Amino acid sequence: MLLTLGLMTLLGLGSMLAIDRTVGEIKSAGNQLRDKRGFFRAEGGAAICLRELRNRLQTALPAQLAALPSIDAVTSYATGNDPAGFLAQYAYQPGSSFGGAFIRDSATRARLPLTYTASAASGPYACTLTVDSRDVPETRKAGDSIQHLFRYNYAIDGTATDEDVTRRVGLQGSFSVLVQYDNFARYALFTNQQMSGRSRIWFTNQTTFSGPVHTNGEFNFFGNPGAAFTGRVTSVSTTARYYNNGVNLSLDADRNGNVDVPAFGGGFSRGVANIPMPATTTADRQREAALGGTSTPELAGVYLGTAGGVMTGGIYVKGNATISLGVAGPGVARYTIAQNGTTWTVTVNYVSSQTTLQQGSGSAMTYGGLPNGMLYVDGVVNGLAGTVQRDTELTIAATSDIMVTDHIMYENYTPGPSPSAEGAANVLGLLSWRGNVRIPTTAPNDITIHATVMTPTGEFKVDSYSTGSSRGTATILGGVIENTYGPFGTLSSSGSLTGYQRNFIYDSRMGQGKSPPFFPTIGKVVSTVSGVDDRPNWQQTN
Repeated sequence: MLLTLGLMTLLGLGSMLAIDRTVGEIKSAGNQLRDKRGFFRAEGGAAICLRELRNRLQTALPAQLAALPSIDAVTSYATGNDPAGFLAQYAYQPGSSFGGAFIRDSATRARLPLTYTASAASGPYACTLTVDSRDVPETRKAGDSIQHLFRYNYAIDGTATDEDVTRRVGLQGSFSVLVQYDNFARYALFTNQQMSGRSRIWFTNQTTFSGPVHTNGEFNFFGNPGAAFTGRVTSVSTTARYYNNGVNLSLDADRNGNVDVPAFGGGFSRGVANIPMPATTTADRQREAALGGTSTPELAGVYLGTAGGVMTGGIYVKGNATISLGVAGPGVARYTIAQNGTTWTVTVNYVSSQTTLQQGSGSAMTYGGLPNGMLYVDGVVNGLAGTVQRDTELTIAATSDIMVTDHIMYENYTPGPSPSAEGAANVLGLLSWRGNVRIPTTAPNDITIHATVMTPTGEFKVDSYSTGSSRGTATILGGVIENTYGPFGTLSSSGSLTGYQRNFIYDSRMGQGKSPPFFPTIGKVVSTVSGVDDRPNWQQTN
């Protein structure tokens, strides 16, 4: 009996120990579950602030800036070193569903506290976003336009409380905001009318654009699969024209059933506001920029904008000319300009910061400083080709036609089927004010042109595009802004018949705020945000 009682006692003690251990494990598991739940909810709180930051910079800020009559209102925040005030004023859309404007703690710090309650059972989780300026705002001149660059660091504290235990998760990162007037150069393709002469231009499966595309008219789409666009596509027309197996129709839709199906990676917005081509007064400003304050010469020739032996402008050409772009050594660009049997040589030395002009074999005149990036031709550019030196930012504008007679390539770029100039300094703009930018029949097969091309009253086109045989591919690294859509060649189901096939590669730098100097602006104040979509640094604080 005593033995039985002893065994029962031992069994009871064992059961109690097992139960106690089980209870402890259950309690520990519960604590772990609570902690994990707390951290997940704290991370969710941090995500709310990050989402709101992105929303304010990418949606609210552009809407506020677009309503400004000029960039002058932003200038006061930049020159007054008040980057926090800039965010508080413009990075908020009245009537938005989340929070109010940034709280301006100082000229360099802004704060935004947000609280979100998921349910009474789990309690609130919240976040606080703090944005600090990481440098004095930079104001710079791009041609005749002003740019303001604001740089920031951000820190987000996400919190969640569960059973009186608070957990925290932190996110840190940085971003920058570039504010400037909108520039035509940011478009991969811009047309006043999606026509060539009286003929509609159809976007087919041979059409691919990776940047913003806009027309003041109506787009025309053919086939399934159809054209592919990775950037945003906009048109003033509320409808798009679809081929519809030959029985054309216009629809307020981004596809015609399964018959004509273009792909819009960035969306297709119809019925947007008309964007007028620039006025001829812009051409006058370009001419003045090239002359650098000197009067317009009466005689044909090549002139530098100078005053007192120093460069104050760019290069001005009176009359028709042929221009060859070249590299004369490390850090040295050379322009050879031929006109009426005479050759002028302009040498731009970025190392010594000097510019020389030489007519024929005569004495070279040397000036201090560098050209401002404007080369203006009062006439026709009968031939243009060569290499854009790696330090060169240049716009070539002509009152009449520009003939691209051979390859034009950046010295610094990444080659390949889809070339890129990302990170490079060299940039070129070509602009014909009252004519066309043309590729003549003497140009080589498989031509390459690195430039953003604009023809406010004409087209970027290929001469005799519908005759002869295939000339291969025209690879354009840049963008095209034209009054009507210029023809390049003809196609059949088996490939190119005549002229060139288009290989238009968008210069992504144009979407990041860069543009050729003195390139026409649209007049609307816009912002370019960098870094806010990058993955932030994550930290569990407790």
